[in-house]
Amino acid sequence: MSIYRASSIKDLLSKENLQKEMDNLTNIDIYPIDTSGLSGSKMYKIELDSNENKKFLYLKINNLEEDWLAKASKDKGRELVIFKDNVYPKLHEYIDGVYIGYYLGSDTYAILMNDMSEYIGSKNHMHDYLDYLDTLAKFHSKFTEHDVNKYEDLLNVETYYNFLSVDKFQDTEEMRKEVYEGWKQLKVILGDELYEKYNNLESVEKIYPYFPKTFLHGDFRPDNAIYLDNDDIKMIDFANSGCGPCTLDLFWYIITSVEVDIDKIILIDFYRKRLEKYMGYKFTQKTWNTLLQVGLLCACRMYLAALIARADLNNKDEALNIDWWIENLKFILINKI
Repeated sequence: MSIYRASSIKDLLSKENLQKEMDNLTNIDIYPIDTSGLSGSKMYKIELDSNENKKFLYLKINNLEEDWLAKASKDKGRELVIFKDNVYPKLHEYIDGVYIGYYLGSDTYAILMNDMSEYIGSKNHMHDYLDYLDTLAKFHSKFTEHDVNKYEDLLNVETYYNFLSVDKFQDTEEMRKEVYEGWKQLKVILGDELYEKYNNLESVEKIYPYFPKTFLHGDFRPDNAIYLDNDDIKMIDFANSGCGPCTLDLFWYIITSVEVDIDKIILIDFYRKRLEKYMGYKFTQKTWNTLLQVGLLCACRMYLAALIARADLNNKDEALNIDWWIENLKFILINKI
């Protein structure tokens, strides 16, 4: 494995280590940068200079005792699971060239990465959506359920379902207000009976006692992907990685990253066909329906309230988008719960 494991953050940023990234290194400058992420992790840009060249790196430092999202998900350095010997070979093509080194302490971890920021960002054309989904399908096909059940520290389905519930936002005032408003509107839309079912669901896996699981990115969207080419898309930020249904990643991508007027069924069908191609076998319709229901249930729980709070319901496309999620959620609540 070519990812350097440092003994400290100082070691990770030592001139001896950084010289591996630039010959004839003469100067190192480090400065903080603002990010739009929800967690409390800190990002730094590192400028390496030689007499002839300049190169930029990024450093992510996460204090697990201060990051509210880490505390909410009981994170002990989950993002670093991708560097484990039994995980890294399967992920190599998705992280190769991105990561340089990392450090894991008792309450802090740090990751050093190459600057690939020019390849990160929203892609809002149908062919781009299909490229992202093709990458996601290939990624999911790499892991068998037997493999992924052995990986430690991953989020499970129940944790995802309760991951962004209202009580988790007590330390983030702005987000808390938005989510509360969304939940209030959702209660009106669903009605008291369905809302109670949805809000008080204790265990997804009791309702769906079996569904195939794989390794999940947990936050797959363009801001966490590096689009080098249509068949070469890398992934970053595995802090929410987990073991669960592939459709959780699928629906999270659709609900957070796809324009509201895009036909979701086209995307879902395309993803299924690509996944079955890469796996080499097909799901039964019963299994696929179960995967769709579990994935949609979790994605709605994680994001639907925020989606409603942010939506302009006077906009026809945005209103129809909300209706699509609500109607599918209602079907599950009425017929399965």
